[in-house]
Amino acid sequence: MMAEHGDPCNESEASFCMNGGTCFKIHSVSTPTCVCSANYEGSRCEQFQLFSFSRDSEEKGMIAAVAIIALLILVVLGVVIYYICKIKRNGRSQPKPEAYWRVQSNSQQV
Repeated sequence: MMAEHGDPCNESEASFCMNGGTCFKIHSVSTPTCVCSANYEGSRCEQFQLFSFSRDSEEKGMIAAVAIIALLILVVLGVVIYYICKIKRNGRSQPKPEAYWRVQSNSQQV
């Protein structure tokens, strides 16, 4: 990769790259450049890359989104059922309005 565009570093610059990286000197750049070994990155190969066992992080994100939406739907459905039951209970406990307006006749008067 970099070997095609630069020369290997001299002995004093060879320790510039960390963690087994290979040092190259590019003529147009004042500082040495590193080609990092596996699992390392950074300008001097100083950062270790953690392995990710996720083959497809978008798939996990989609599963999480679907689970959250399903949970929200269940909560909304539960609230709606609660209020429907509450309205039905209140309707049974109150007397019917027509009972107030009913006129009783005196059929037993002689």
